[in-house]
Amino acid sequence: MGTQEERVTTLEQTFATFRKETAARTQEIEENTTIMLGVMRSQGRDIRRIFESLETINQRLDRLETKSDEQTTLLTQILARLPNNL
Repeated sequence: MGTQEERVTTLEQTFATFRKETAARTQEIEENTTIMLGVMRSQGRDIRRIFESLETINQRLDRLETKSDEQTTLLTQILARLPNNL
């Protein structure tokens, strides 16, 4: 074992190294967290747009279905009025 002074110096150096490594890891974690938050916000906007698009598509499909039903009804009425011997 070294002198008390040497041991304290070694301990201080070890602690300084630990602090640097911890600071570097903390910075890396903060950077990754910032990136993740950005990606999550972007995905949230994308999901919102997808739901809005789906709502628009559903409305259009509902209108097409209504038109198709109306045309089917009209064709059925026309066919009912035609003579049977055609």
